Amino acid sequence: MNHWQPSTDTPNPARKSTGIFATAFLILFATPFAGFGLVVLVGGIRKFVAGEKDGLVLCGFGLMFSLIGFGLMFAAIWGRTRARQSAELEARFVDKPWMVRADWAAGRIKSSAMTQPYLILLPALAFAGIGGLMALHFLPMELHRRNYVALVVLIFPAIGLGFLVVFLRACWARARYGQCFFETAEVPTPLGGTLSGMIQTGSRLQAKHGLHVKISCVRRVVSGSGENRSTSESVLWQDEKVFKPEADLPEYAPGRTGIPVFFKLPDGQPQCIKRGDVSVSWRLEARAKMPGPDFVAKFEIPVFLVAGAAAEAADQADPTAVLQMPIEELRRDEHSKIRVTDNPGGREFYFPAARNPGAALFTTVIAAALDGGVVMIIHAHGPIIFAIFLGLFGVLLSCFMLSLWFKSSRVTINPAGVTAVNHWLLFTRCRKFAAGEVAGIETSTGMTSGTKTYLDLRLVRKSNGDNFDAERARVLQTGQRPPLPLGVSDPRGVAIASGIASAAEANWLAREMNRALGRGAS
Repeated sequence: MNHWQPSTDTPNPARKSTGIFATAFLILFATPFAGFGLVVLVGGIRKFVAGEKDGLVLCGFGLMFSLIGFGLMFAAIWGRTRARQSAELEARFVDKPWMVRADWAAGRIKSSAMTQPYLILLPALAFAGIGGLMALHFLPMELHRRNYVALVVLIFPAIGLGFLVVFLRACWARARYGQCFFETAEVPTPLGGTLSGMIQTGSRLQAKHGLHVKISCVRRVVSGSGENRSTSESVLWQDEKVFKPEADLPEYAPGRTGIPVFFKLPDGQPQCIKRGDVSVSWRLEARAKMPGPDFVAKFEIPVFLVAGAAAEAADQADPTAVLQMPIEELRRDEHSKIRVTDNPGGREFYFPAARNPGAALFTTVIAAALDGGVVMIIHAHGPIIFAIFLGLFGVLLSCFMLSLWFKSSRVTINPAGVTAVNHWLLFTRCRKFAAGEVAGIETSTGMTSGTKTYLDLRLVRKSNGDNFDAERARVLQTGQRPPLPLGVSDPRGVAIASGIASAAEANWLAREMNRALGRGAS
């Protein structure tokens, strides 16, 4: 029998007063929007009844501001109610934190794929509605005066329409695939054990390409306060499996596809934690390219410490192995540009430059925007401190952009050691590591572009191995990253290749490198 290890979190006595203050602040912030909207709406109705042309435009403005104001008030009250209910459950189930959420406790978790589209609906309506009304009311007069600069006002309704397109596509996908649930085999999922269960879709699913199933451990940090408050996320660990398009997926009900899920979770990562502004969550995602809207399902999984889970999971076979796409087929399907060849010097892994054009292009656009902002500030004789600040970011991002376009890596491995060569146009760096000093090759999370996370391959030296166990134990308990050491070395190891788009391919490359080194499968 598994013995659950209770969380060491203690309730924060300031949380209740802080929540009340935040709710009151949001209601006060929303009140002017609601009041102004009602006043304008009433005035617009009066003008419309009187036959004045501006009445309809004022009604639109008033309605939009009223919706924003009252929407924020409703969100504040609803959020406060949910927070109070959650606090009561946390106090009740101190030693069973997965019981705080009803779907976790039941072992049947609903997909959150529609959460983000719902969040952008309000700004979409605001940009499209207010921006459209502004353009409709002011733009004809300005164009009549030959003030063509006024066309810039069209940016606002264009942004709103873009948000609306995203929302409508999500609604289309929801209507086509129905509501999706993940039914887990064990509640909660044991850290160091296995995540197993089935994703239940609302319709029959036949992927056009591979069906990607991914599990990620994500650390979320909220920093700053007020207007300077920001949120950042980093992926601590990730694994992915890709099912063949022709895979015989089961039907858990007539006309409804089931997607089997099986992952072995590492015991060196933190459990689900929420301490102040730092939280750790485990996210399961399934996606597939389909004719029309793509299939996407997302779930937050309850992963907690369980005594003896690793020993129980060690001998479990993967029941999804027969469904998975062979690595050669996967690499063809993903159009991988990474080349693996055998030569007299050992096994060679070549990572060409510009192999991720999407990320490189996105970075180029952002770098150009920053550099353009610097030019505009200088040309307009703006504050020089802003130009310096943007310029520093622009230089750093430009260097990163050049690396994406022009850096290539060649790693040659044999039982004697590892030779890693990085090449940037006219510059080359060669590093050699004897087999005796290498503990192995591991994957680690690298850069992110939008919602896409790329993986790196890192050579772990034996001198770092003891430090890893201690740091993992600390992360397991606190969810906090270890402090950066003084010096230029990276405690995670030496990066010998980076920017691998597919987690499945990255894991395969790590295994092949370890085999070439004589370490066996990793």
